[in-house]
Amino acid sequence: MVMSEEKERGEKKARPDSTRRAVVAAAGALVVGGVVGYLLAPRERVVTETLTQTVTQTVTQPPQTVTVTQPQPAPVAKRYERVKLANIRDLVDKRPVFKQYMGYNVLLVKLGEPAVGGVGPRGDVVAFVNQCTHMGGPLVYLPDVNCAVCQIHFTQFDLARGGKQVTGHATEFLPQVELEYDAATGDIYAVGINQLVYGKYDNLA
Repeated sequence: MVMSEEKERGEKKARPDSTRRAVVAAAGALVVGGVVGYLLAPRERVVTETLTQTVTQTVTQPPQTVTVTQPQPAPVAKRYERVKLANIRDLVDKRPVFKQYMGYNVLLVKLGEPAVGGVGPRGDVVAFVNQCTHMGGPLVYLPDVNCAVCQIHFTQFDLARGGKQVTGHATEFLPQVELEYDAATGDIYAVGINQLVYGKYDNLA
């Protein structure tokens, strides 16, 4: 009886050990299976790609205005010309002659007495633009007083005193033609006009 009881206790003690080994073996099998399954299971492949894009950009710019400055030609200085009007031998006292100078009608006369701006051996040859300073009317020479009279309003100008207005509506002197005298030849030249002609802002324009 005693041996039977001990045998039974030994079998009871042996049963738990076999059960524990079975549990451990099963757990190990699970672990191994999990590892193998993880290694053998298909996995997604992560691929990192670097994309290089070429971007072509068209930029439209507004049209530009280019200003080119051309050098200006040097201004040409305007000047009066030197023009021969007559020879002293061709002139007679108190007999006027009419000439053209720079596009203007000119009254040239030898007064027979010294005059302002006169040339010649006696300084009595003068010339004036034949145009009244009041309204531009033509002039008539009066030999007895050495004056020129406007035919419109009868303003009178003294030719011996530089064309000074004596009577009438005009308030300015007659434009006098500046003269040069060549004593060697007797030629008389016009070289300029001493003031503006009626209706002009520039005598040379």
